[in-house]
Parts: sequence; C-alpha cells; structure tokens
Amino acid sequence: MQDVEHVRLAADDAAALGGVASNATTGVGIATLAAAETGERAVDVAVVTDPEREFDLDVPVVCYADCDPESVPRPERFDAFVPRGDEASLRTQIRWLRSRAERCDHGRSRLKRLYEGTSTLIAAETTDELFARTIDIAERILAFDNSSISIDVGGSFRVSATDTATDEGDLIPLGQGILGETYRTGESKLVDDVREHGAAAPDDPAFRSVVSVPIGDIGVFQAISTEVGAYDETDRQLAELLVSYVAETAARIESEAALRESRGRIEALHRGTVELAAVTDLAELFERTVGITAEILSFDLSYIGVVEGGYIVPAATSEEFPEDGAEVKPLEDGGVAAHVHHTGQTRLVTDMAEAEDARPTKDDYRSGVSVPVGDIAVFQAAAYTPNAFDEADVELTELLMAHVAVTAERIRAEESLRDERDRSTALFEHVSDAAVAYEVDDGGTARVQSVNRAFEERFGRRAVDVVGGDLVDEIVPDDEADPLELRVAGGERHRGEVRRLAADGAREFILNVVPLDPDASDGRGYALYTDITERKRRESELERQNERLEEFANIVSHDLRNPLAVAQGHLDLARETDREESFETVANSLAQMERLIDDLLSLARQGNVVGETDAVDVATTARRAWATVETPGASLEATPTTVEADEERLAELLGNLFRNALEHGAADGDRPIAVRVGPLGGDDAGDGKEGRDGFYVEDDGVGIPPDRRERVFDPGETTGEDGIGYGLAIVSRIGDAHGWSVSVTESETGGARFEFRTGS
Repeated sequence: MQDVEHVRLAADDAAALGGVASNATTGVGIATLAAAETGERAVDVAVVTDPEREFDLDVPVVCYADCDPESVPRPERFDAFVPRGDEASLRTQIRWLRSRAERCDHGRSRLKRLYEGTSTLIAAETTDELFARTIDIAERILAFDNSSISIDVGGSFRVSATDTATDEGDLIPLGQGILGETYRTGESKLVDDVREHGAAAPDDPAFRSVVSVPIGDIGVFQAISTEVGAYDETDRQLAELLVSYVAETAARIESEAALRESRGRIEALHRGTVELAAVTDLAELFERTVGITAEILSFDLSYIGVVEGGYIVPAATSEEFPEDGAEVKPLEDGGVAAHVHHTGQTRLVTDMAEAEDARPTKDDYRSGVSVPVGDIAVFQAAAYTPNAFDEADVELTELLMAHVAVTAERIRAEESLRDERDRSTALFEHVSDAAVAYEVDDGGTARVQSVNRAFEERFGRRAVDVVGGDLVDEIVPDDEADPLELRVAGGERHRGEVRRLAADGAREFILNVVPLDPDASDGRGYALYTDITERKRRESELERQNERLEEFANIVSHDLRNPLAVAQGHLDLARETDREESFETVANSLAQMERLIDDLLSLARQGNVVGETDAVDVATTARRAWATVETPGASLEATPTTVEADEERLAELLGNLFRNALEHGAADGDRPIAVRVGPLGGDDAGDGKEGRDGFYVEDDGVGIPPDRRERVFDPGETTGEDGIGYGLAIVSRIGDAHGWSVSVTESETGGARFEFRTGS
C-alpha cells in the first residue's frame, strides 16, 4: 500500500482549489483556496488516499480512494467519499466542505462576539439602557441593519428602541401583523418574504424578510430587511440567544426596582413606627397610625375601630375618609371587621360584591383590607374600585399594626397599672421603647443584665458591649447626682422625666423604673425609656406661643383701653362744648392706637421669623429706613458695613430705632437729633466695608438711664408720655430672629447706643 499519492487536478481547477499538497508520511493531502481569490487563506480541506491510515485532523476530510465506505474502519472519520480518479466529484466535495466550514466559522465568530457583547446587557441598570444596548449589539455584532424593540404598554405596543428613523414611542395595535402574532404565540418567526405571509402588515411596503422574537411577556424584538431571504436559521438562533439575555436582564431590573420600592416603603414605615413608639395616648396613637397609612402606604380611606363592650367604635379616620363612612357596629353582626377581630386573621377583600359577609357602611366601597390591632382594635382600609389592594399592601399593613398593637398594649399597661411583675416583663419583651433589665449590686452599681433592640438603636450601644457594665456610667450625664435607675435597689417604682445620652446626643425621656419584685429589695428591675424629645420641643413652642398670647391679651386689655377711654371722654366733651382741643386729643389718642395696632401686627405676624438672608449693606438700608420716618431737623450719618440679614426686617429694625431716638432722645423737643450707624469691631472711624462683629446705632440725645437699660426691650416699656413701648420690643425680636445679640449702652455724646453683635 502506498503511503501517499498526489492528487492531480486539471489546470483549470487550480485557481479554485489551489492544488492539493500531500504528505509522504501521513498519506494526507491538504486542499487550500488561493489567496488571490479571497484575500485571505480559506479553510483547509484534507484529502486522504489511504482509508486505513489513522489521523487526527481538525479540518473537513475527504476519502479519495477506491473503496466501499461501509468497509472502511470508522467511516465517520470522513466527511465525504470520492472514488479515486473522479476529479470532478473531488473538486465539488472540496468546495462544498470548504463553504460549509466557512459558514460555521462565521457563525462561531458571531456567537463568540455575541457572548462578549452580552456583558454590556447584564450591566444595564434601566430598561431604556438595556434596550438601547440590545439594538447596538444587533447592529454591530449580528449585522441587523433595521432592528427594533416594541414593548406592551397595555393594549398597544410602544417602540422603545430602534436603529432607524422611526420615532420611539409610536403606538402599534397589540394584535397587528407578525409583531402581534409573535407576542401572542410566544414563538419566534423567520419570514423570507412578508408578501407570502398572511398576517404580515409591514409599515414600509419595501420590507421583505423579518426575524421576530418574543421578549418574554413584555414585548418583541424584530430585525427587518428589504431583501428576500436576508436571514437564515443561524440569524434566528442568534437573535433568540440575544433576546434571552434581554428578557432575563429586564426581569432582573424590574425585580430590583420593585425591591427598591418595597424597601423604601419599609424604611419609611420603620421611621413611622419609631415615632409611634413615643406616643402615650391611645387616641393620638390611632390618629398617627391612619396618617402613616395615608402618607406611606397611600391608603386614602382608612379607619381604626376600637373594640369596646361588644361593639367596634370608630376611633380615628384618615383625612379623606367621608364623615358617614364609619359607624358603630356590634361584634355579633358577623361583618368582616367582626370576623377579623374574632379570628385575629387579616382579610383581603378584592370585591365586596363577592364577599358574603361584607357589610360596608357605604355601598360604593368595592374592596378593602382589614387587619387586627391585637385584641384592642381593627384597622380597615377601603377603596372605590375592586382589586385596589394586593399582598404587599397586606404585609406592610400587618407590619405596621403589629407595632401599633405593641404600642397600644404598652399605653394600656401604663394606664391600668397591671400587675407590676407581669407588666414589666411584657414591656421588656414587647415594647418598642428602649428597655433594660439590670441589677443594683451591693456596691451601688446598676449592672446591665440585658437590653432590647430598641435600646441598642436609640442609645447606639450593642448588647454585647453593655451587658455587665454600669448602666449609669453608660447613659446618665455626669451632672446628675441621683439617677432614678438606682431607686430600684429599694424595691420602689419610679416614673419621671430624665435627660440621657442617646446615640445622637442628649435627649429627653420618660423613664419608668420598675422593680422585678415589689415585695423584695434585691435590686433587680427594668428601666423603660420613652423618647419625648420632640414632644418636649413642641411643648416649649406651645408655651412660648401661650406667653405671646397672654402678652397680646394684656396689651389689648390695658394699652389699647387707655387711649380708647381718653378718646371717648374727649369726644363726649367735644360734643358738649365744641372745643377744638378735645378733637385734637381724640385725634392724638387714635393715632397712638393706630401705632400700637401696627406694632402689635408686626409682632403677631412676623415675631421671631426672618425670610431669606443675604449680604446687606447696613448703611444703604439705614438711609432707606430713614426716609420712612418723620425727621424734622434730624441728621443721619451711616458708615458702610455688611451683615448677613433679611433686608426688609433689618429696615424695620432700623426704622424703630430711628423713631425711638427722635421721640425720646431730646430733653428739649426742639433740639435736632443726630443719629449715627456704623460697624463694630474697630472699623468705626475707617472706611472698611466689613463689620466683623456687627453694627451699632447711636444718637446724641439724653440717653437711657443704666437702671432702665435691661427693661427697654420689654413690650409696653416706654420713657415718653405719648409712647406705646413696642418699638424696641420689635427691635429685640428681629435681632433674635437673626441670631444677633443686642445691648444698650451710652454713646460718646451721652445718648443711647444700641450694639448688634452678629458673631460673623
């Protein structure tokens, strides 16, 4: 048997085949395509003349020998059999195998590039970004010139991404053409000629072939060509592979978006429950709860009914809840609320018309969710449309009501003074407030035994770090001499307001100290901390408001009454005597009342409030304020200085100071007053434009006696017989609103000097 036999081809085949090079050892010839024809070396094809010979080749192989293929050992090694001497058949087989291999190589190259390109899809964070990247891959890697993605937007398709001039956002009927058929059947389509497809409805009459692939249940990817048969099965398979990545990534993006939304609602809900934990009144607790369901859960119509004496009694409703939307109902009526209370199980009613036990107070309620609030109450949310609530709403509502139930139980426990031991244990295990179990040892140290999670969060101290440690040393300020926590050593129960060191600084708490056993003095007990910092702030603000109201009441009852009485008396006298002096007195009284009312309105409307602040030149503002005051013979000298201020309120401050100087500054009313305005901080005599410490306003009048300087800013305090005493009170409050300190001293000429220190 000869090892090698050259394959000789006709001369006219050389250009096509390039010849067959043979190997004397292997008996294998390699047919190659001439570079001049293709521009690069084509796929090789091996020609074996000895079918018995073993070989290991990674190219297509032709058996060129006189043999029966069935008698050849392992005939599957060969891609084709050609009888020896049949050069025409050999040439045909070589060409066909080479063409097939090239197509496979091209497909593998596109597949490899597609796999590499899909990494950009997986990294997409939004569906718009995902679809845009998909179109880019379809054009750049798969060589699809006209591709698009259409998404189901509810009854229609919307073109979300395309590489053509078609406007994205165009709406297409959901059942139209191959697009609709692909989406409806969920199967890919490869159409060589749309003119022969009955369902085809191309937007452009020039369109011929199309690859159409469904993107899960959200839309369809399509590639369209104006040529007949532009796509083959490989194109469809690659498109399906691409779309599979798109569908999975779109599902991931949607899932992550839903998770972020859910997480955001849960975090907001958590913040709401933290506020609820500080409530000490059931009515306030329920009012806040329906407010949270409206703000965070977006429940427009919500209600809480308290179980009392066999009835469910409305306790709180949301703002948009109709006045006749809830009523007292007996527990025996068998309605949904009663069922929820009896069973302790949540009910989600998607359609009231289909729920036999649904007895809505208003007929137009169509769906609702009912959640028990422990054994105390029932929460219900309603809607005017069916299917308005889902399982996510149910879960979040149950989470909120669990906190409400705990807080309500804690409030009831405090109000009813249950058994001390059971109540203390229940508070520690269930309450949302910070709680500590501790023991005061023989040395007088409160040793922490355990803390709840709320304590860890509120005080920023982990249980592992504080257990065994000194509770007083951990959270009690150094300046507190007799902390309530140590009282438990005597078996005593105490309740009081305290200041403790929380995670974000010192805060106000109501501290309940409860001994574990009231009949024993073993020093063991619980400390429960209810944060009332915000409530104390509101109480302080309310107290200030009440003081202001009382102040206004005193002004109205006293300061307005005096000039009014004078005016009335002189008006009667003028009627009897027709004296002009009486009319003048009446006019003066009325003018005094008008000024008093103006000042009162200034205090009432603006008080300690300023608007937007900016860098303001005090001298410029002073001259503007001077122009609003009657200043016969008086003079103003103003040195430039800049402060951060509300310009309008600064002008009001300066105007009141100018009026005070002109009205009370001169001992002799005929002597003109000189007023100066300038910077503090050493720039008085210079031309500096920055008032480092603030500014002053002074006059050369009679001044203010030292023993009266502390009282001049009190409302109603005046030195003149015709003054009303509120101008300087307004000055003080405007200064306070800016954060400035104001003091009264004597000017170089003996007059009054007001200094405003801005701290800048």
